[in-house]
Amino acid sequence: MKRFPFVTALLALIALTFTACGGGSSTSSTGGGTQDAQAQVFVTGEDAPVTSVVSFYITINSITLNNSSSTVTVLSQPTTVDFGRLIGLRSLLGFNTVTPGTYTSATFTLANPVIYDVDMTTNPPSLASMNGTLTNSTVTVAFPSGSPLTVGKNGLAGLHLDFDLRQSLAVDGNGQITGSLNPNIDIMAVSASDELGQITDFTGSVLSVSTSANTFMVQGPYGFQEVIDTNSQTVFNGTYTLASLPVNGIVCVEGTVQADGSIMASGVEVITTDKAFISGRILAINPGPTVTMFVGEELPNLSPNIPVDTVYTVDLSAVTQYDVCFFDNWFSQQLFNGSTLVVGQRIFVGGTAQSGTFTPDMVSLRRQGVIGSLVGNSVSIIGGNVGSFQMQNDLLMSYAAGGPFTVNTGAGTIFENINGLTGLQSAGAANLVVRGLVFKDLNTGKPVVWAHRVRVLQ
Repeated sequence: MKRFPFVTALLALIALTFTACGGGSSTSSTGGGTQDAQAQVFVTGEDAPVTSVVSFYITINSITLNNSSSTVTVLSQPTTVDFGRLIGLRSLLGFNTVTPGTYTSATFTLANPVIYDVDMTTNPPSLASMNGTLTNSTVTVAFPSGSPLTVGKNGLAGLHLDFDLRQSLAVDGNGQITGSLNPNIDIMAVSASDELGQITDFTGSVLSVSTSANTFMVQGPYGFQEVIDTNSQTVFNGTYTLASLPVNGIVCVEGTVQADGSIMASGVEVITTDKAFISGRILAINPGPTVTMFVGEELPNLSPNIPVDTVYTVDLSAVTQYDVCFFDNWFSQQLFNGSTLVVGQRIFVGGTAQSGTFTPDMVSLRRQGVIGSLVGNSVSIIGGNVGSFQMQNDLLMSYAAGGPFTVNTGAGTIFENINGLTGLQSAGAANLVVRGLVFKDLNTGKPVVWAHRVRVLQ
């Protein structure tokens, strides 16, 4: 029985030492210089989701910045983004050179929305897809009053966009999604060093490594490439170094956008050297274990056997390697293994793909976001922001928990739009998005979240 306090202490350590996993770009980074009369703008995006929606694709044809006298383009190549995957996570959607200035609004041109929602009442769980209809294909959004996007000569600024799917999707009298979409987008000017400017979701395969330049090139999941810079502060997992990064291996990167469009990596995690993976949230677990999951990402393209945005059951009975995202310690398999899988977790399954057959040999627990409403009078404060609270209404988490689920926080947990746990005590049934790691509670068998970031939706 002494094992449970031991594991609890380790989980608390995770909550205190969280870092983010990844980043991405819809344009290739060249690492080149910039002209004297120019400035640089990067674009990050995330999502405020609907609980049953596991995938929401929309094509962003262009993004422009506007002021009273001019308009500049920060994204001109049509980019299809799955905002349903970006629950509490952030991707780099664009990088461009613009005229220095102060910009007060941004205009988005959109097309081709596609919605996937999951039905947990079927066995196994099933997906339904729907082609959405845009009520407006061009949307202009003002920056918050007094906080325009200002970028100086040779400077770097960021445009953070939050696609608020909760406010965008129309529902009928029974609460069912109709497919009508009135785009609701929130924007904010950020710097590369801001929490909302950090890249928190970039996974891809290594194309090349240059030890002389301290860089490597990654092929991302949307078909784009990104230069990753490293320095003496970059942390690699295991025994890996820049020189030993395996070409074609799958890596996850966390870091900061730089003035040339590359990402300076604070952490690099080699997920698998087997050149293939599938990723998504667990929908059901059976003996073996075999896991039924929603496949939201994969490398390489494993269709037609495992298409993206499908429900797929994978046999993990032969897998012995389990790890936790950026948590490289000998006891990580005590926290996450074949017996601690639980519905709602986001996992990467690495393996080999030959002749259309995917053979798994490792599983990695990944950072994820969960959405729900705060349960009234559930906030417990041990000291400062160390404590816990309960949430409900997240589709997979509440399904697995049989009702409200617990979120644990630590001194390092970031709170957005609220004054920490003290503020949550008087927040009523606020809608929340929490980013962190989902573990199986060894006492109850239910999922529990260890939070890196708690965001109150407004």
